[in-house]
This record gives sequence, C-alpha cells and structure tokens, in this order.
Amino acid sequence: MNPLLAAGAASYGALGLVSFLKPDVVPAVVGFTAPGADARTEIRAVYGGLPLAFAATLALSPASGTAIGAATAGMAAGRVGSALLEGRLSPTMTGLVALESTVAVALVAGARAVRR
Repeated sequence: MNPLLAAGAASYGALGLVSFLKPDVVPAVVGFTAPGADARTEIRAVYGGLPLAFAATLALSPASGTAIGAATAGMAAGRVGSALLEGRLSPTMTGLVALESTVAVALVAGARAVRR
C-alpha cells in the first residue's frame, strides 16, 4: 500500500479504535463529557465506526483515498466554517483543522499515486 494511504488508514484506524473502546476521550478533547449510554453510543458510531470503516475501505480499495480525503477535508472546512460563525477558532480546533487538512492532502495524493 502507498505510504500516504497507509498513514491515513492507520490514523483513522487508531481514532476509531480509541473512540470505540474509550468514548469518553472524544468529548474530553473539546472540554465536555458524554454523560449517558446514548451519548457514548453516538460517539462509538460516529467517531468509532465511521473511522474504522474509512480505514478498512482504504486498505481494501486504495483509490478510495480521493473520496475519503474529500470527506476529511470537509471536516476541516466544517470547523473553519463554524469558527467564522462563532467568531473564533480555539487552539484545539486549530490543531484539528491542521491535522485533518494534512490527512486529507495525504489521502488524495496517495490515491493519485496509486492511479498512475
């Protein structure tokens, strides 16, 4: 597998695994909690299951890096859009935008390299 895609798959795999096994970590990053079973289930689904599916898709179909990279860029864009609406981008969100943007570029570049 292309190293850029492998790094993206590993990143999503790690995020998914941690989020599924320790769902309280996700809200703690941004300063809130998941007080009940439904909240933890939602975290496991969105931050656990979806990233694990992204990782598996990248492993099984390297060309999917373009679509998953676009989805990752959408997360970063959503944070920036929210910052514009809220009037600020916290240091935590700035770090997440940087991370998501980097992963998005790596996935798209990796997918392009596979197609050549």
